[in-house]
Amino acid sequence: MNDLDAFLRWNSGHLLENRTRGAYAEWLVHRALVLDPGEHRIEWADVDVTDGEITLEVKSAAYVQSWPQAGPSVISFPIEQRVATAYVFCLLAEQNPELVDPQDLSQWRFWVVPMRKLHEGRKSIGLQPLIRAFGPGISYEELPACIEALRA
Repeated sequence: MNDLDAFLRWNSGHLLENRTRGAYAEWLVHRALVLDPGEHRIEWADVDVTDGEITLEVKSAAYVQSWPQAGPSVISFPIEQRVATAYVFCLLAEQNPELVDPQDLSQWRFWVVPMRKLHEGRKSIGLQPLIRAFGPGISYEELPACIEALRA
């Protein structure tokens, strides 16, 4: 018996798992832009999202992980790739393990940062430097307009 839905739930059902959360964040950006992400995700594509001439690299982080923790994770995003127009940093911001729900879009914060505004040679950016440079982040509902502003 071939049950693809059961396999997908088994393989990718835990949205707090790092790889799955990252793919979920990419999917959220596609959905916010009302883009068809295609039949399936290409794991090692040059960029994560393409919307006309805009290309985006999507990075996700979360305070709560899929394993037992003594406290919330320190938030940091890798920024080694320099091909895309911009990064979309996605933070699952709920810190209470009992309340965290990746499907609750109000628990996410997003930053859309043009590549040219990131320091060359820097390999990561922590949450506090990100907030100091680019503000407190935006909601999921604000994401399309913020990405659209990259076209200007």
